[in-house]
Amino acid sequence: MDDKKAMAEELLTYCRKHVDSGLEISEKYSDDAMSLVLKSSNVTGMVTIYFLQFTICEYRILDSSEETVFYLHFELNDLEHAKELYGEMKESLRKLNEEKTTEVLLCCSCGLTTSYFTMKLNEAAQSMGLKINFEAVPYELLYDAAQSKDMILIAPQIGYQLKNAKAILNDKIVMEIPVQIFSNYDVLGMLNLVREKTAAQKEEAGEEETVYSVRKLEDADGSLLIVSILDLEGRTQLAYRLYDHGRITVENQIFKNRYRFSDVRDVISLVKAMNPQINAICLVTPGSVSNGRLTYEKANIFNQSIKETLEKDYNTKVWLMNFADAVALGYSIKEKKREDTAFYFLPTGSCLGNIGMVVNHRLVHHSAHMGGRQLDGISSITTFPQNPYTLALTPEGNIELAARYLTGLITYTGCDHVVFYAKRIPDVRQLREKISQFIPDEYIPELVKIDSIRDYLYEGALNYMEGQVN
Repeated sequence: MDDKKAMAEELLTYCRKHVDSGLEISEKYSDDAMSLVLKSSNVTGMVTIYFLQFTICEYRILDSSEETVFYLHFELNDLEHAKELYGEMKESLRKLNEEKTTEVLLCCSCGLTTSYFTMKLNEAAQSMGLKINFEAVPYELLYDAAQSKDMILIAPQIGYQLKNAKAILNDKIVMEIPVQIFSNYDVLGMLNLVREKTAAQKEEAGEEETVYSVRKLEDADGSLLIVSILDLEGRTQLAYRLYDHGRITVENQIFKNRYRFSDVRDVISLVKAMNPQINAICLVTPGSVSNGRLTYEKANIFNQSIKETLEKDYNTKVWLMNFADAVALGYSIKEKKREDTAFYFLPTGSCLGNIGMVVNHRLVHHSAHMGGRQLDGISSITTFPQNPYTLALTPEGNIELAARYLTGLITYTGCDHVVFYAKRIPDVRQLREKISQFIPDEYIPELVKIDSIRDYLYEGALNYMEGQVN
């Protein structure tokens, strides 16, 4: 423990020496923890080291509303690795610590009309000392540009797109520009509108996502560990659950801007160190899974024997599962009493998708790695009305992509139920109408749009593990 405390003190010394200016530094100590607090008017960063049965390091950033926007935790046994992860925290802290500027996106059919208005708005905001920045884009670029914006303003001439924009960008302020403001280029009226709406949003702050403290690990005694990797909206979520005879004893999430496989090792090492009785681990991951090997290009993993490597490192039985397969199995169990189900996932901004299928109560392990893999086979025989990468930018394009992929899926498999997750597809009705252009409506199975996949993922992975263990 003395060696660990020495390492902890060295880490805090390093962190203390590498703090950006403008942050107020304070320290807290107790018998079982020591922490460094980095605070500004906008954010609070915390480096906390817990001396439990094992030495646990926690990096957390809270925004001005006390919401967790960055979170990592790991067992402190490698100082250089801890410094590297602190670098990630510091980078996020620097971005978040900049004085908040309200980013507003104006959108019209081609972007020309709003471009002139945007120029006048930025000139006025600067002269008035307002932290508001305006940008204009044509409609086809709206959804990609909107990811980094706080407020989306739709020009009256495309007001018919407002419903879709609100459904897809439901975590942002989305509204139509009043005709009187837009037609008269009423700069002052627009600035007042933006300030009014953003102030109202702050008063109506939404519910926080639950993040459990590392201290919950102290009392846990689990036997099955599920670690999941989700790539959603440009941010990676590493989440895990620990089960003891079917009861959830620990649940946690880690937010990452950049994902590396070493993050999975950090999670497994930490949880297994605190719970040595774990007898099976399931890693649920994007990419192609075949015979315990994984290919996930985004993380620079190419045909690696992940299952064998982890079993050797942790002396524990390990199962590897594609996340689309896990969701398909979980949905079939929870919602359809194990009936035949296909799950389709269309990531935001992607022109390809992923599928998972359950037939006769079992996952379908497709040849050529089709299960849970990009639908390269279907796309190679599909003719698109325009470039698929362009289609990925808009709701109409996403509907076109999904409809053509699902037409192939329905035709090839005859599945009874299709559940899908696609952020940029506003509702089921529009997708069904598009599919009916390719196959008769009576042959289209039940289509269900889901807004959350986590519970289905865990249900599917747990069922898969228990079936394999037993």
